[in-house]
Amino acid sequence: MAYTVLKSVTGAALLGLVFTACSTTQSSVATQSFNDVVFKSVDAPISDAQKRQILTSQEVTINGKSYPIGWHTIARTGQVLPSLDGKTTEIFGQIKNEAGVPINHKDGSPFVCKTSKDGSGPDHTTLHERNGQLYAITQFECGPGAMYISRLEKTAEGGLKAVATSPISQADYYGGWVHCAGMKTPWGSHLGSEEYEPNARALAKDEYYFNFTLYFKEGEKALNPYYWGWMPEVTITSDKGETKYVKHYAMGRFAHELGYVMPDERTVYLTDDGVNGALFMFIADQPKDLSVGTLYSAKLEQTSDRNGGAFNLKWINLGHASDAQIRSYVDKKLSIDAMFDVAKDTNGKCPADFRSINTSWGFECLKLKEGMEIAASRLEARRYAAYLGATTEFNKKEGITFNPKTHQLYIAISRVLYGMEDYKKSGEASDKYDQGGGNHIKLPRNDCGGVYRLDIVSGQKDANGAPLASAMVATTFVGEVMGEMKTYPKGSDYEGNKCSVDAIAEPDNLTFIKNSNLLIIGEDTNLRQIDYMWAYNVETKKLTRIFTTPYGSETTSPFWYSNIGGNAYLTAVVQHPYGESDKDKKSSPQDIESWVGVVGPFPAFE
Repeated sequence: MAYTVLKSVTGAALLGLVFTACSTTQSSVATQSFNDVVFKSVDAPISDAQKRQILTSQEVTINGKSYPIGWHTIARTGQVLPSLDGKTTEIFGQIKNEAGVPINHKDGSPFVCKTSKDGSGPDHTTLHERNGQLYAITQFECGPGAMYISRLEKTAEGGLKAVATSPISQADYYGGWVHCAGMKTPWGSHLGSEEYEPNARALAKDEYYFNFTLYFKEGEKALNPYYWGWMPEVTITSDKGETKYVKHYAMGRFAHELGYVMPDERTVYLTDDGVNGALFMFIADQPKDLSVGTLYSAKLEQTSDRNGGAFNLKWINLGHASDAQIRSYVDKKLSIDAMFDVAKDTNGKCPADFRSINTSWGFECLKLKEGMEIAASRLEARRYAAYLGATTEFNKKEGITFNPKTHQLYIAISRVLYGMEDYKKSGEASDKYDQGGGNHIKLPRNDCGGVYRLDIVSGQKDANGAPLASAMVATTFVGEVMGEMKTYPKGSDYEGNKCSVDAIAEPDNLTFIKNSNLLIIGEDTNLRQIDYMWAYNVETKKLTRIFTTPYGSETTSPFWYSNIGGNAYLTAVVQHPYGESDKDKKSSPQDIESWVGVVGPFPAFE
């Protein structure tokens, strides 16, 4: 695909090539402990033409010097590219079965992960450099899911484009499932995710689950809910783009939005997307090895309900396990009935020898069966966390990033709602969304969500008083920057929007620009017609809009790369345009194709 730059911040010029003043490799910024980074802001789109395009900041100022930047497309879904070995061609995002054969719909059309018909499209993309060769690994948010590795080249304007692509087989681990956010680990691998794991007690309601009859040769009888909901890791093993793929069963099964590896290369924070989810922490036994370790879940103690609330954290130990140990349970298709007895509640109360929990699957009365602690801790990590008293009230817990300058972690909450809400409605129970649970979070409702700040400290102990084998333990959970619910008057430029255009709305994925004060915040909102990406200065508290997406799409996959091929880049994915709203506005079939790309090029700096 030819290098493409879409309409800029000023709205001037139609689709076309710009940034001719950019060289392929810009001079590096001198390495220093802090860099002052300022983006030129982007106006909120108003016209129909603006709302059909990717608008991005055209200029960044770093330590007083300005550089031209813009959007560069790596690839779009449905794009046909040569395979990495050059022997055939591949459709970027096409789903294949366990034998590597493309899956088709009943009408004969290819199953390509790009629209609401087949899923959400591409999500996180990581950039890699190996002996001068550039690659991108992209994961696709469908069921069955897919991962592709693409060979990249730099354009004359300093961008990146895909010149070849091939699927990454997940067949040795029963295929991939609804891959969401991810990150490039400190040791250079791609750490992915499998979101919205099947509910082992309600499989008949899960459309994605039965889509997997297309994946397996044996069809429906090959299915098992515990095949999916894990953390996959992909490592590039050769200059030809060959890969090694594993799933880390030791890290637990739930609706993985993201696993964020801390600088110690052992501590990983794990967000659980959806309604009434948990917050997890995994501490690996050894650096750079996520196959063995101890899993924890947080219990929150509220200290304030202002500005999104403030909480202290305690960590409940869910037990130590290895990938191999948990894989043995998966392979033999262990059932939930082998781990828990389930009872019916009586007037909202469980029998005396059962414990009541409230998670993504609602109010349940459970009793753990003897000897099933470790199996339950991983295969049913959220249920088991609630069983031990952890907080399972988070709503839409999304991206994570870390600011090493202040030793603070940031986590996005798309909506302060349901289990997080201090529910107050006449004639309805105050525990409507917390029945059977601890009701640890009691906050004013905020449909526009917020980003929370967590202090990271050393020398901590778990909830039972045992020392934690990490110097990077979160101890607080405090609202940092919140969305603003707002109704715009009829006839105004922003009529119909329910979140302010001058504040974040349903924040999703996050990244921090290294050695700066800038937190990058992406959005996934249907409460504004258009989704934005923001640069938030954690010192000055100033928000700068730097990116907007076309109708019906969201911004995913922001991740900062300090040096890829001599330049810095900010990755971004424009997912499912015209897919969540405004479907009637698309003017051609091409409009629905998602974009994978980068903002830049920036001068490389550490």
